[in-house]
Formats: sequence, C-alpha cells, structure tokens
Amino acid sequence: MIEIFSILLTLISLFIFSNFPLNYFYLKKKIHSIEYTFSEIQLLNIIINCNIFLILSFFVINLNLIFIIILTYTFFFFIIFKKEYLNLFKKNLYLNLTYGICFYSVAILIVKNGYLEYDALAHWIHKVKVFYQGGTVSNLKGLNYDYYPHLGSYLWAFFWKNSLIQNEYLGRLFFLYIFLISIFSINSKLSKKFSNFEKILIIFLIFYLSTNIYLFGGYQEYFLFFCFYCYSNFFYNFYISNKFSSNNYLPEIIILLTSNLFIWTKQEGLFYFIIFGVLFLLHSKRQGLSKVFYFLMSVGLFLYFIFIKNYYFGSVEFNDEIINSETFKNLQISYLISKIIIITKYFIISFFKYPIWILIFLSLIVIKTNSNYLKNKNYIYTYFLLMFGFVYAIFLNTPNDINWLVPITLNRLVFAQSGFLIFICVEMLNRLKNRN
Repeated sequence: MIEIFSILLTLISLFIFSNFPLNYFYLKKKIHSIEYTFSEIQLLNIIINCNIFLILSFFVINLNLIFIIILTYTFFFFIIFKKEYLNLFKKNLYLNLTYGICFYSVAILIVKNGYLEYDALAHWIHKVKVFYQGGTVSNLKGLNYDYYPHLGSYLWAFFWKNSLIQNEYLGRLFFLYIFLISIFSINSKLSKKFSNFEKILIIFLIFYLSTNIYLFGGYQEYFLFFCFYCYSNFFYNFYISNKFSSNNYLPEIIILLTSNLFIWTKQEGLFYFIIFGVLFLLHSKRQGLSKVFYFLMSVGLFLYFIFIKNYYFGSVEFNDEIINSETFKNLQISYLISKIIIITKYFIISFFKYPIWILIFLSLIVIKTNSNYLKNKNYIYTYFLLMFGFVYAIFLNTPNDINWLVPITLNRLVFAQSGFLIFICVEMLNRLKNRN
C-alpha cells in the first residue's frame, strides 16, 4: 500500500516539475493570443528544467532544497489559478483518468520488477548514486564508462531523492512521465471531428504500440524518445506550419535547448545534435540571420561539451574509435554488403519489436497514396536519410562482432528515433477523419 501511495506522490512531484517555471494560465492571462497548448507548455517546462538541472549537476546542490523551491513556486500559481486548473481537469476528465491508468499500470510493473537491466547495472546506476549522495560531475571520474553523458542519471537521482520511501525505481518514473506527456499531448493535435472517446482510443493505441517495460529498467531511450518528439513538435510548429512565426530568436532558443539535451543524455546524442543542426539549416523557413544565430549557438554548445569532457575526463571518448581497423575492411565490397544485409535484417526485426514503426510506415503509405502532404515536407526524407544512415554507419564501423552487437542495441536506437515521426500517424488519422 505504501508503494502505491509513493507512486501517487511521485506523480504529483512530476506534475509540479512540468509546471515550473512557466505557468500556462499566467502566460494566457498576459499573452491573450498565446498559441501554446497546456501540454506544450509542460513539454517546454521539462526542456527548460532539464537544461537547468544540467547546470546544477556541476555544483554541490541540496536536491531536497531545489525541490522545495520548485514546489513553493508552483504551489503559489496553483493557488492563484485553482479554478482554472479545476476547470481544465474537469474538461479533460476522461483523458486525465486514462493518463492515470496508463501511468499506474506501467509504474506498478516497474515497482514489481524492481531490478535494473544490464546497461543500468553496468554504469547508469553508479552515476545516479553519486548524485543521490550529493556528488557532482567531478565525482563521476573513475566510474565505469565515466565518459558517458550524465543528465538522465541526475534527473533519476533527483526524483529518487525526493520520493517518499527513497527507492531508486521511483526516480525512474521520470522517464515514464515524460514519455506519457509526449503521447498524451497528441490529444490537442487530433481533429475536432474525433469524439473524446475516439481520441482516447487513439492515444491509448499509440501508447500501447510504443511501450516496452524492459526499457524502463534503467535505459535512457524514453528520455531520447521525449527529446525526438519535442524537437519534431516545435520544429514543425515553428518552421513548417509557421504557427509561431516571429521576428525574434525565441524559436531558435527553444530548438537549441531541446537539441542540447541529446548531447548530455547518451553518446549517440552528439551525432543527433549534429543531424538536427543540418535539418534546421536545410529546411527551416527562417531568414539568414536566424540561421546564423542557430549555427553560432550550436557551435558554442558543441565546444562547451568538448571542453567539459576534456576538463573532467581528459578527452571525448566513445566506445569505439571513430577510425579503426574495421573502417578499412569496409573497403572490401563483398564484406561491406554482407554487413549491410545483417544490419538490414535487424532493422526489420526492430520495426516489429516496436510496432509503433508499423503504424508510422502505414501512415506514410496512406498519406502518400491519398494526398500530396509530403510534397513540401522534404525534411521528413532528410530525417530518414540522416538517421538511418547514421545507424548503418555505427554498425558498419564497429570493430565488435555485429552478429552479437546489432541484435541487442539496434532496436533501442530505432525506437528512440520513432519519437520524431509520431505526428505522421496523427496526420494520417486526421486526414482520414476529415474526409468523412
């Protein structure tokens, strides 16, 4: 019983976290024409907070004190706008109940399993313990894989530290929460022709097709999924639909804050950061100065990451050297083709292991067949080319046995990247509904 109550308190803590520092109702009061939905403000708050916590991770900080500050600040706005919050809850009662059911159903499985999976035991949990005990990034040196990015571990430690019964799995509920916030924010993007019941069914279907309890055993893929989803959401709104057209640099700042999270979450995040930079420069409908600003800020974030890694750990390391013996073996065409076949095989297996990809591909086919929606959406093709090309490059260049490595890692890479393309499923459903 105490564990069920602890899950509830952690959920409340996470909700508070996603309502700080920007308050939707305050912004709506001050900016009457605000284009953001409540869920988008939550997504934006999480992005801002993750960047703030990244900075805090370099200093000796009392995690309980930080939580009290966030709680006090957020509670102040809850009191002021209590009627608005209550009305919003009533308006979306069934959606909120569905969210609660989804959260609790997965959270109970996480608690029931209790144990951590291989990668979490190998290195993530050791970083988490350092932060839980009040340490900083400097204290990570000497741990297994100390050069791995640490942001997910810091957030895990924060919610572990501020949980009722101080069990580490309560900290992992952060990854579940941001995953569900991403999925449930789809509600505002579905056509008004859908009934509330139909919307709930659609959201539940996407949730079901995207959920794998195994990944909540300490992996960071749902954090990456969240980042992919947020980048896709804001990129589309800012630069494709021009929903938030502006003469200032706020769109670029939001996009930069989102892409910065990739660098500090997992090793491959550095390459995702570069890929999204290319995507922005090629496809954003912005003036030259905005692109120059984005490019210079991206270079600054990239150099800062390099500096930090060199300062604390002596160098920027990866599991394998970028140029190694395998690089030259790939010059043999027959050898290269045999590896491509193996990687492609497990690509296909990954799509079935995470069936959200089946829905994405089905949606692409339906949209391509029934409309010209993709005609002016070349950034989608660029995304596929760069992301899938990156995955192939990783496994073609690894000196490890790909028959061992690919089956245990490729599916997780592929799943995280699906977060960017969820909107295609929504677009397909909207178009089919609007035709009726």
